Amino acid sequence: MSDVSKAPTRRAVLGAGAALAAVPFAGPAFAQGARAPTKVLDFHTHADVAKAEQEGELVFYCHENEAGTAAIMEGFGKDFPKVKTGYVRAQTGALYNKILSERAAGRFDVDVIQLSDLAPALDFQKKGGYEIYASPEAGAYAPEHLSDPPGAFFWTGVSFAGIAYSKAKVKPEEAPKTWKDLLDPRWRNAMSCKIPSSGIQFVQWYMFRKLYGPDYWREFAKQRPRAFDSRVQLFDRLAKGDDKVTAIGEYAAYVLYKEKGAEVAFVAPADGLPATPLLVGMVSKAPHPEAAKLFVDCRRAARRSIRTIPISFTARCARTPRRCAPASGCATSSCSAPRTTPTTWPAATCSPRNGTRCWGCETVSLA
Repeated sequence: MSDVSKAPTRRAVLGAGAALAAVPFAGPAFAQGARAPTKVLDFHTHADVAKAEQEGELVFYCHENEAGTAAIMEGFGKDFPKVKTGYVRAQTGALYNKILSERAAGRFDVDVIQLSDLAPALDFQKKGGYEIYASPEAGAYAPEHLSDPPGAFFWTGVSFAGIAYSKAKVKPEEAPKTWKDLLDPRWRNAMSCKIPSSGIQFVQWYMFRKLYGPDYWREFAKQRPRAFDSRVQLFDRLAKGDDKVTAIGEYAAYVLYKEKGAEVAFVAPADGLPATPLLVGMVSKAPHPEAAKLFVDCRRAARRSIRTIPISFTARCARTPRRCAPASGCATSSCSAPRTTPTTWPAATCSPRNGTRCWGCETVSLA
């Protein structure tokens, strides 16, 4: 029997996630890079590589777990050994508060930031926090996977979550099948979630309230769930049997743990899956601007060396020619997913078509 209950296909989830893009708003003008693009390794960049190496450093703020963030920086460091890499890893809410506090105090220590929630990214853009950089790699992305106007940030991928449980502690027929099943008293003191500064946790909690009203939270509080910083902690606890269920089982983590042989299973509830884009942008007044451009273009190009951990489904289109025709989508590696219609963020649930819907976006079909 499969350990995935109605598991989303890669194409379906990314086709759905494309519509998470926010509505347009006023922002700084698009700034074309002064330099002609040059090819470096297998990607193009406006960065002056010699100057980037002269700067000698790159500082990255990232919401991803410790291992994922370290792997990204290690990969970049191997490609550009003359650029020393450093990073700060925290959940999106904590990162955003940190960078706002630093900038208010006149400190500009970071070059590139990655967030897992559109709300702070849009707010940061309105505050002029991003450097508007016209990356030569931008043509590989659908317009809805770029900031509006382009140049502030881009989607490096999409993360989504369902329910996950310990197979050692929970029989398949007893596992929760819907989000309301999490309110069953059997999960009291046996369930986990993420801390509220997590981007995808915010999305899930927002949509729970929209779907079920405030009474859901009164009942959920009675379950006494344990909150943790990282999805790694959530799945470690499931694998060890410390918890029976996690209410925010990110699919990317589930796949990694299954590959390691962990006794965990994934459920895609029929009433929806929370999904959120992973957003990367160069920060204005970056202390190492050429290294920042180089890193952003490297991330846009989805080089294998900096994608050693499958943290999400990529939003980059791998088709040639790289600029996709308007009639097709760019959400999958085969570029065959239909482009969806953007909705207001955060959005209400959409109607199901052939399977499970994805909150804030179009339909997620399940195979």
